[in-house]
Formats: sequence, structure tokens, C-alpha cells
Amino acid sequence: MRNNSFELVFYHEQSCVLVLVTGDGSHQLTAQEISQFGRRDLKPIVFVLNNSGYLIERLLCRNPGIAYNDVAPSRYSEIPLGCDGWFTARVTTCGEFDQALKAAEQDGTAAYIEVVTDKYAAPPLAKKMHESLY
Repeated sequence: MRNNSFELVFYHEQSCVLVLVTGDGSHQLTAQEISQFGRRDLKPIVFVLNNSGYLIERLLCRNPGIAYNDVAPSRYSEIPLGCDGWFTARVTTCGEFDQALKAAEQDGTAAYIEVVTDKYAAPPLAKKMHESLY
């Protein structure tokens, strides 16, 4: 089994907020742990970047569209429904993202925001890496 996961967790000391940024591929492996935040009365901000698969794997493949790099479609924003009082949102535009951040900040509870992106949305450096390989 491969685990080419991308997860970034950081703790902002001034506001005491735990932030988790995860791709949908790696989140498939860690979603069950979301309930631990609620269980321990933590109020993180979770961002799930949903691009329908393993972007880095796509960029490393000769054929990025191969089904091997896809993950099953999920509505990640519904995962924390078992965590009472969490703010959840699914966003597909920058405007929706801004609104979700504002609402999460005002809510003062844990937040779980699914950010839906294009399957091949990647930073310029990652795209150059792919171009240099093939």
C-alpha cells in the first residue's frame, strides 16, 4: 500500500488554533481520526483539498489521467457531522472560500472546510517538475 500523503499541521500559538491542511488522497487514510478532535474538545480548522486524487502521483506519471491516481468521490464536508457544533462548508470558488473563513472565524467552533479544486491544479514548480520528467 502506498502512502504518498500530504498533510500539514501547524499550531498558531497566539490564537491557540490547530490547523490541518490535507489532500483528499491522504485524508482517505486519516478521516477516522477527525472524531478525536471532538472527543478531546479541540477546535481545529481542517482544510481538505479535494482534487479527486493523488496530484503528486499524477505529476510523476507519464500518463497523469490513469485511474490509479483517482480516489472515490466523497463529500468530505459531511464527515464531521458526528462532531456536534462544528462549522462545515464545501467551497468551489475563492468567494465561497472567503465566506467560509469568515463564518468559521465568527462561529468560534471547530471548522472543516472542503476546498474543491481542478484535478490538475498545481503550483508552477510542480508543473515544471512534470514537464521535465516527460
